[in-house]
Amino acid sequence: MFTDFVVWPGNTECSSIADQFETACGFPGVVGCVDGTHIHVKAPTADRDSYINRKGFPSVNVLAVCDHTMRFIYVFSDSPGSAHDARVLRTCTLGQKLLDDRLFENDELHLLGDAAYPLLPGLMVPFRDNGHLTAAQSRYNVLQSAARSLIERAFGLLKGKFRRLKFLDVTRIDFAPVIIEAACVLHNVCLADVYEDYGDSDMVAAAESDSSDSAGPGLPQESALKDKARQKREAIMHRL
Repeated sequence: MFTDFVVWPGNTECSSIADQFETACGFPGVVGCVDGTHIHVKAPTADRDSYINRKGFPSVNVLAVCDHTMRFIYVFSDSPGSAHDARVLRTCTLGQKLLDDRLFENDELHLLGDAAYPLLPGLMVPFRDNGHLTAAQSRYNVLQSAARSLIERAFGLLKGKFRRLKFLDVTRIDFAPVIIEAACVLHNVCLADVYEDYGDSDMVAAAESDSSDSAGPGLPQESALKDKARQKREAIMHRL
């Protein structure tokens, strides 16, 4: 059931999503927004330390991508809480496709992520603020952050509606991803068909980011890939 409801869009739908993102947010080429969120779990007896996150409690670090409607189109929930967002990305199939520059057939399409992620042709992140950003770079960062905030709102809606995700008291840690994925399926179902007021509730406003904005252990990148990503970001910046 998970793969029936959490589905990566095809090429035509990717282009349609990008058009709707640009209309709503003014940022071109966006197919989805990626981020991580921590789901508090009961610390497992084995390998307990690997589940303790930077805030000091045991968790699973869930990486997800949502589209312009806050529908989840990718979820990876198998990483312990101590794993940095960049490491989680490196572990999952999404990260491998991004690193190989084969996530999108159209080079103008990409995901939006925060500064915890590396800049890649298929993943646009903010300019690092060293105190000397140009006006154009600052405008890019503002618009990129506003568009990317959809994933934080999606996480807030998910946790607000499915309160079990506030703390998963499971005796086996391998049950946690099953529950998380089930909640993501129900989230998508609610957005699509069931509750007309689901996305309008106060739970959306309660969203907050669990991810770190500081860069963690980055993905290894070839210089050609880095140059391509920088050139693409510069081109987008001049379009805004």
